[in-house]
Amino acid sequence: LLIAIVSTVRGEPSATAFGRRVKHELVYRALSVALIALVALFLVGFLLTLTTDVGFVDILFESVSALGTVGASTGITPQTDAIARIVLIGAMFAGRLGPLTLVLALAARSRPVSQRPAVESIRIG
Repeated sequence: LLIAIVSTVRGEPSATAFGRRVKHELVYRALSVALIALVALFLVGFLLTLTTDVGFVDILFESVSALGTVGASTGITPQTDAIARIVLIGAMFAGRLGPLTLVLALAARSRPVSQRPAVESIRIG
C-alpha cells in the first residue's frame, strides 16, 4: 500500500517498486485486507467499549492482540462480562482465518456478466 501511495503522489499511472510494476489487482487486494482489518478492529474495540468499563488503551491492546492472534493480554479478561469474552473469541477466530478469507467465504459468489458497466472518471480529493 505504501508503494501505491508513493506512486500516486508521484503521479505514476501504476504502482512501481524496485523497477517492477505492481498489478492493480494486488493493490486492490492489499487495500481490501487493510480496510477489512481496520473495520474489524474498530468494531471489536467499539463492542468492548460498550460492554467493559476498562481504559481505552487496554481495550485497543486486547482488540489488536485478539485480531492478530498474538496471545498477549493486559489482564482485563477477568474484568469483562460474557458478551465481551464472546467478542474477543470471535475476534481471535476471525484473526486466525484472516480478514480477506473470512469476507470471501461470507460473500455471495457472483456470476460472470457478459456486459460490464461503463468506466467513469471521478474527482478524488
